[in-house]
Amino acid sequence: MASTPEQDAAETIAVIGAGKVGRALARRAAVAGFRVVLEDLIPTSLEAARREIRRSLDDAVSSGLLDRAGADQAFARIDCATTIEDAARRAHIVMETGPDEFESKLEMFCLLDRVCLPGTVIVSNCHALELSDTAAKAESIVGMYFTGDPRSGEHAEIHCSAFTGARALAVAERLAARMASSYHITRDGNVAVV
Repeated sequence: MASTPEQDAAETIAVIGAGKVGRALARRAAVAGFRVVLEDLIPTSLEAARREIRRSLDDAVSSGLLDRAGADQAFARIDCATTIEDAARRAHIVMETGPDEFESKLEMFCLLDRVCLPGTVIVSNCHALELSDTAAKAESIVGMYFTGDPRSGEHAEIHCSAFTGARALAVAERLAARMASSYHITRDGNVAVV
């Protein structure tokens, strides 16, 4: 049975920014089985990102971390977009990779508030920012930061603001369970290890 556009959007992650962090997130999400829309305003950055992701997947095959079919399937799950609007409208999960600075986050969250599909969860690449101060839809925003590497095990830190909702946290936990070997949750300075 064919999937619906709603089901496709639920299993698609838009990654905003094709820099070092965005490339790593796109590769990690694709290997975990998600469809990925990698966004960057500069087409040459997207081309460079696709080359680097392909090289990274090939290295994973050479080192025995992935088989050839798995690497090829992961690469095929990555699409590109040259606008945030195009990327965000194709997914119910948006991972933004902007600088961990208040003004940058505020600008990004305001834009995403306007262009995302209803119910979209925004996963912000941060680990120290108080997200509740940065957007109107703070209940839909959760922080996530990855450390480690495939050989030694990747770990995800999920950061909840005082206003992060249960649904956003559940989505982040599902992502972390598929994209990392372990994760922990921080909220208001408290840590829960999972």
